[in-house]
Amino acid sequence: MKTITISSFKAHLSAELRKVRRGGRVVISDRDTPIAEVIPFRAEQSTAVSVRAPNTVPFVVPQPTVRIDHDPVEYLLEDRNRR
Repeated sequence: MKTITISSFKAHLSAELRKVRRGGRVVISDRDTPIAEVIPFRAEQSTAVSVRAPNTVPFVVPQPTVRIDHDPVEYLLEDRNRR
């Protein structure tokens, strides 16, 4: 297992990923503190990844209400005249 700094990992990303692809492991450190480990992907591993912080409410984008029985240009002109 190899330990490497963030800046060195960024500078040599392709070479380090080739080593990982061949079965190696790379530990990335920030000021001598290990923060991440890059390991080869195994299809049989089941890894769950969460993209939101715990105890937060997921953000839902409301869908706009559009009248589809009319021409969109006509609807926009009506809306503009109301303002």
